[in-house]
Amino acid sequence: MMTDSITRRDALKLASMALVATGLGCQDSEALTPDGGASIDADASPLCTRTIAQTAGPFYPGEPEERMNIVGDRVGVSLMLDLQIQASETCEPLIGAEVDVWSADSNGDYSGYSDFGTEGEDWLRGQQISDASGRVRIQTIVPGSYPGRAVHLHVKVRSGEQLELTTQVYLPNELVAEALAQPEYQGAAQTTNEADDFYRGDTLLALEGDIATGFSATGILYV
Repeated sequence: MMTDSITRRDALKLASMALVATGLGCQDSEALTPDGGASIDADASPLCTRTIAQTAGPFYPGEPEERMNIVGDRVGVSLMLDLQIQASETCEPLIGAEVDVWSADSNGDYSGYSDFGTEGEDWLRGQQISDASGRVRIQTIVPGSYPGRAVHLHVKVRSGEQLELTTQVYLPNELVAEALAQPEYQGAAQTTNEADDFYRGDTLLALEGDIATGFSATGILYV
């Protein structure tokens, strides 16, 4: 597992800010004047577009155990998933939200299903509660590939009775190709993000790191 450091925290914060600046995050009330300068409408509210919902898929057996490290006995390229959870109506962090994460292993199999011979197992499934800044961190691995789907992780967010989001997050094609070339990955050939009908660019994660030491992936979800 990668260790957290001041440098790493600073890098993750900058990555999240970059996501916002490039349109994955909030659109604020700033507008350009004719001369190219910026003007602020004091009466306008920030607008954060709700993250596009995506199917939970057939392999979600229910709310998983609360834990930060969900790797279990699986092998693969280390991935620290760092998600910022925010309310789409206010752009404020969602505190105390339940965030479920689950994915396939390096072979493209899911735990807990007879289809894969994994009944009773719960690796690569877990839940974290968003902290005072709306953040959750989960230690996992880069998922493997299976036919017809780009490599992805499933995420379900619940906050109170009204706010819920089920979606999927994706990794850059180049990283996926590098991971799938590792000997522990024995699943199907890669399907790129653009070749997957489910893929949505607003949940493409930003990454730092490398194959040898592992990756950190950051993204913002608006519920």
